[in-house]
Amino acid sequence: MTSSFITAEPGPATLKPTRWGGTRLAAMRGASAQDLPLGESWEFSTLPGHESRAAGRPLAEVLGAPLPFLAKLIDTALPLSVQVHPGDDDAGPGKEEAWIVLAADPGACVWAGLAADREPAEFHRAVAAGTPLLDLLQAIPVVPGSVILVPARTVHAIGGGILLAEIQQPRDCTYRFHDHGSGRPLQPEQALATVDLESQPQLWRPGQPLGQQPRVLRGAHLELEVLGAGAHRRNNPASPTLLIPVHGRVDACTRDERRTLEPGALTLALHGPWWLELAPGALCVLGSIPHSI
Repeated sequence: MTSSFITAEPGPATLKPTRWGGTRLAAMRGASAQDLPLGESWEFSTLPGHESRAAGRPLAEVLGAPLPFLAKLIDTALPLSVQVHPGDDDAGPGKEEAWIVLAADPGACVWAGLAADREPAEFHRAVAAGTPLLDLLQAIPVVPGSVILVPARTVHAIGGGILLAEIQQPRDCTYRFHDHGSGRPLQPEQALATVDLESQPQLWRPGQPLGQQPRVLRGAHLELEVLGAGAHRRNNPASPTLLIPVHGRVDACTRDERRTLEPGALTLALHGPWWLELAPGALCVLGSIPHSI
């Protein structure tokens, strides 16, 4: 019997030490002290040179094709750079992405899009002057269960004290406006040529009843579905689906299989039919790119 569910087996090529990484991810992945701080784990990746593994084999070999998205775990102790990703162009797909917050320190925040009371001209002047930019952006407080879909070409930054899952188009391209004096290269000219200052994120905020806000967030490519208690069936999904359990008991089931997904244990669901059973109070997010380009 072939399982409908694939568990990630990150390895040296997919575990990314960073200057801003925290300690949550290292503990989850059993990293040794010399590997700290660990900022990213590329859980499901078929990008050349950064391919993850499953069932002891390269992921693309298991799937029989490249994955239409890249899925990561990201752990921040310090704020990340203020940055932007390209849209679809002649070089390939862009980098639309979404964040699903798994843990957050009190007061943790992300930023995405220009703030409503700010003007593009202010932003351009601040970039030219090399000043910090966060005060010009929309600040979004986050707690476990927050979902933020960030279209390509949207200026954004992730704050410190956050563990999140990220699903994105499979392109590794970032232009930095500002990086808090880290000394890493900045690309302000490319970033300004890329950014769309009218672009804004889509949000799903926990704490409100599921029926009082959209349960599905759809971008140009990504689709995120927020699931609460109950059974949720998928008969014949057209593309692989990322299962992101946030909290509570989440069981992934087929006619021949049942497995309990621990919070933060990203899982790839393939051929159907399969279904999820969520206990009262549980939360799980599904992520996919239904139509790859």
